[in-house]
Amino acid sequence: MFKSTVICALSLGAIASMPSVGAVTPAMQQLITAAQGKAIAFQKAEAPVTGSFTIKQQNGKTLLVFSKDFATNPQAPDLQVVLMQSNTPLVGLKPPSYPLPVGRFTLVAPLKSAKGPQTYTLPAGVDVKTFGSLLIWCRMANATLAWAPLK
Repeated sequence: MFKSTVICALSLGAIASMPSVGAVTPAMQQLITAAQGKAIAFQKAEAPVTGSFTIKQQNGKTLLVFSKDFATNPQAPDLQVVLMQSNTPLVGLKPPSYPLPVGRFTLVAPLKSAKGPQTYTLPAGVDVKTFGSLLIWCRMANATLAWAPLK
């Protein structure tokens, strides 16, 4: 009981000291802060996927750190890491490819590798708190291979 109370108090203290962010509510900020450093599992869309990622803050930058066991289809060309506002990004998209509508996502970076650990720095001006999901997307085929909820 004491340990969880101390952790909760420390977490609340960290949240209280954070600067105010636009439309992010205190409850949403608390969820995002709790998610930082915790592994978020990728889920299958068009292709099998394994692994997870964590969100980390380092030197004033937000990092997406993929796990050692991350893997998706190595045959898929032009893979990209993208963010969407929806925390249920496949709803309303047509299977099996789950094509992304133009203007409905934010490009983070090209996927460095279809397998293994990798780290991505969010571009300047991109705030992870305003997004609901992270996707692995094939730009050439406009197909979503995998996704993970941020909230």
